[in-house]
Amino acid sequence: MIALRDIGRPRPSGAGRVRFVAGIALIVVSFAVYPAYPILLALPVSGEMRIAVTIAASLVSWGVFSVGIFLAGREGYDWLKGQWRD
Repeated sequence: MIALRDIGRPRPSGAGRVRFVAGIALIVVSFAVYPAYPILLALPVSGEMRIAVTIAASLVSWGVFSVGIFLAGREGYDWLKGQWRD
């Protein structure tokens, strides 16, 4: 459903729309690591391995988030900014 504040804004079309949706999806997926932290810390491995796995998961999360930001581009920024207005 289109919100009233979205009326009159140009809608992205075609490939731009696909990139935007893919970018937003990657951003959302990147946050999936946060509920996994307690699971990662409870793994039956050494302390050093737990730390290494947790750091690796964090780096992967930030990498996916960065790619999502890149794909969403200016459209993503404008959309997010519009959500905080009004």
